[in-house]
Amino acid sequence: MSKLKFFIAVITILILSTCVTSRSSDDPDALGTVGTPNANIAVDVDTRYQYVRGFGGMDVGWGNFPRTTARDTELMYNPDTGLGLNILRIMIMPGNTNIDATLTSMINGTRPDYYENVRIVNRHGGYVLASPWSPPAAWKSNNHTRGDGRLRPEHYQDYANYLKAFAANMQRNGAPIYAISIQNEPNYQVTYDGCLWSPQAMRDFFKQVGRFTEGVAGYGGGREMPYVLTMNGESANHPNINDAALNDPQSRAVIDLIGRHTYGDRLNRYALAIDHPTDPKEVWMTENNINSGNEAYYHLDSTWNYVWMFMNDVDLSIRLNHESAYIWWAAKRFYSFIGDDQWETDDGVILPRGYGVSHYAHFAKEMYRVNITSSGTTAGGDNLTTSNFNRRVYDRNDITAKVTAFVSPDGNTISFVMFTPTLASGEGGVDMGTIRLQLPEGFIIGSAAAMRTRRNNYAQWEDVVICDDRNSALVLLPRGNIYSVRFTRLIEE
Repeated sequence: MSKLKFFIAVITILILSTCVTSRSSDDPDALGTVGTPNANIAVDVDTRYQYVRGFGGMDVGWGNFPRTTARDTELMYNPDTGLGLNILRIMIMPGNTNIDATLTSMINGTRPDYYENVRIVNRHGGYVLASPWSPPAAWKSNNHTRGDGRLRPEHYQDYANYLKAFAANMQRNGAPIYAISIQNEPNYQVTYDGCLWSPQAMRDFFKQVGRFTEGVAGYGGGREMPYVLTMNGESANHPNINDAALNDPQSRAVIDLIGRHTYGDRLNRYALAIDHPTDPKEVWMTENNINSGNEAYYHLDSTWNYVWMFMNDVDLSIRLNHESAYIWWAAKRFYSFIGDDQWETDDGVILPRGYGVSHYAHFAKEMYRVNITSSGTTAGGDNLTTSNFNRRVYDRNDITAKVTAFVSPDGNTISFVMFTPTLASGEGGVDMGTIRLQLPEGFIIGSAAAMRTRRNNYAQWEDVVICDDRNSALVLLPRGNIYSVRFTRLIEE
């Protein structure tokens, strides 16, 4: 399928909850039909975790990466005819101290769609994060954009003004942004564009310059905001480089969002940001990349079985780390959401990982993640435990079944994202059989919509089997499937 036509199909079917399971004996991956449930998953909407703002990818500004065209962005961010992503991360390139000149050069060069891509995301009600890789060389200790230098303290205010000028330029050109960070990976020394920051330097920067974006209107979620939000330096690996800034009341007060990456020390729920009693912060996972790491295997990164390590990575951020956003590196790449005409991918064509993230984008964005409880067995009769269901540790090759639930802020919509991964070889995985999804007492289902993705059948909308109590539904979840469903409450006139 070269282009996906998404539509929101709202289908409600009332039946008795007695069905007969049918599964082809010669095809273990055959879908079959729902039957008598062997497992029960109940939603606890009173136990809310993080607000999930959304999902997206990055438009990499370097010239050796493929151009992300306006058509590409529309395909990924349109909620009706595309993948439904809603967060775009863009690079602030380290040119000279005149950000306007740097942007003009960039747009006249390798990134002619820079403004238009932001406009498209904004038109669809999304959010744009801008991330710098280095301050201008003139303000750094090494007089170079290379990553072994540091921003000199006497230029803290110059740098803050530079970032504010970037935000103002975007606004003038009809492409206002939602948030801006001060540094990509301040705790990781690189030979390319970068800058090292100590925890104390990040704290002192914010204490000196304050919320430096005030006076430049931001835009996100379909509405104008008083100012562009500020983000800390987006840490590589463990986010504790932010401890000093968050432990200081003055600097904490002017940091709006916490960004982190999950390349090395991945499993970290950053409680210092999330759990503060009076000033909690959304934590955004703003970059990760999983590819085979060897050109001999690059052609596999766009294949179906390699979707699972990506889905496990999203699950790490959303379920285990309680993060509010998941942003993948290089939205357009052979290992990403749409192809780039390399390694057996077609330019601008949706890849399996794009279909995978679309489940989260359509069913989990701008909702609260909530608690679930489970009981019963797998289809094979094994009791549900962390050895086969919602494992509490991270492993990119984990093949236990995953289920997360979400509720809208008004409580009138409940959704589930579920998947049953296999190994990259296609082997292993858990057949969850027929599951009864039990909604909270008093939630009467008015309508429902479901989408399933499996090998060679991507993003197929399905009927939903609603039980006769209209407070529960039956779903089928064999191995190797991604299945998402949304329930909308019946509102009496």
